Amino acid sequence: MRRFAVLGHPINHSFSPVMHTASFRSIGFDGEYTRLDVPPEMLGDALAALAAEGFGGVNLTIPHKQLALPMMDTLTPEAQRLGAVNTVRFEADGTRSGHNTDGPGFLAAAKAALGFEPEGQAVAVVGCGGAGRAVAITLAHAGAQVGLLDIDRDRAEALADEIRASGREAAVIGRGQIRDAALIAQCSPSGLAIFPEPAVRADEMRPGQLLYDIVIPPGGPVTPTMREAQTLGIPCANGARMLVEQGALSFAYWTGLEADRDAMLRAVEEGLADHE
Repeated sequence: MRRFAVLGHPINHSFSPVMHTASFRSIGFDGEYTRLDVPPEMLGDALAALAAEGFGGVNLTIPHKQLALPMMDTLTPEAQRLGAVNTVRFEADGTRSGHNTDGPGFLAAAKAALGFEPEGQAVAVVGCGGAGRAVAITLAHAGAQVGLLDIDRDRAEALADEIRASGREAAVIGRGQIRDAALIAQCSPSGLAIFPEPAVRADEMRPGQLLYDIVIPPGGPVTPTMREAQTLGIPCANGARMLVEQGALSFAYWTGLEADRDAMLRAVEEGLADHE
């Protein structure tokens, strides 16, 4: 049996075990996936212990993605570009390879759920923290014109500078410019239990746009920002598909195999329904 885990602090909210287990069963893969609560000061010890125990790899979530960077022996171009690791593969020679599937997972999810292709399109990224940073950089490198909006303008400016330094297009925008985008990428914590207000209101959007909200909302499939968009008939999706896509890409990085994305999505959606 091959073993994998997701490490975070806290971690009880993670849907990763249920979705990976569903895929393992569907494709007949002899594997086990668990979640482990690991405080940040214990991350290095935990990675060493899991490798010694024969784990094939792990996913990392808050607050470990940037902390893990110097703990890797090698990094993929995605991990280097994003400055964060969400997937670790334990190699046979005892080394650790760091990868990041968050950005590619977003692109795959936006295409699967909304039919969105980024090349030449304007995108408003709302929220420039860890996830928003990954989404914005990945969109820019995929050819999108990225507009950045964050409650911390300095953070948005720094990200815009970083993207422009790589030869891609990015600018800090105001709330009145959100409606100019073809896609709104909602990457702030809005929609989580502690942030129940919408990140973007209906009067800041327009019909004809698309909304991808990376939040997986507690208590149902519709986030507050999605609810605003739906009043204008704007096609939208929540973060369940992104979770599935980044997880499937992690599985491929560990094993070279294709996960069953449909089984994973069903498992996440059923898990959400149980929390309503």
